[in-house]
Amino acid sequence: MPEAMPNFQPVAALFFSAALVAGGWRGFLIPSVAWIISYPLPIFFQGGPVSDPLIFGSTLLAFGITFLIGKSLSTRSMPTLLIGSLTAALSFHLITNGAAWLFDPRYAKTLAGLVQSLWTGAPGAPLPSWVFLRNFAAANLLFTWIVLSARICLPQLAIASPVSSTPAH
Repeated sequence: MPEAMPNFQPVAALFFSAALVAGGWRGFLIPSVAWIISYPLPIFFQGGPVSDPLIFGSTLLAFGITFLIGKSLSTRSMPTLLIGSLTAALSFHLITNGAAWLFDPRYAKTLAGLVQSLWTGAPGAPLPSWVFLRNFAAANLLFTWIVLSARICLPQLAIASPVSSTPAH
């Protein structure tokens, strides 16, 4: 599936949803640690070097912004939260591709180079960057919806089937 749907992954939705569910610093720390631990693994197993620290930092910054967008919307309705998840995906794309434009020598440091990084991608890239944005936004929307739906449904399930307080013999 990664080849068919590049960038279709739940990580940003975890940051967005963690702000809704956990809220405080733990809500940011838990997905951050999971991402920092898992980030180099695919690159390591595919034989490539771990990404540039500036790109790593800009990605972590984008996850932080994603978390803050979720936190700022935490008391809103489901439709607003889903729109917020799309806004977070767009913000993530702008931050990370903007950083690629700044730090990657393949991009001209002009407005045209910025548009290239945001829309068409690096020269010779097999897919344009808008495909990554589309897939990222779809994943963010889907995985945020799953977490929000679970958040709504699970308390009702707990009430419908209470746990017995008597010990089993």
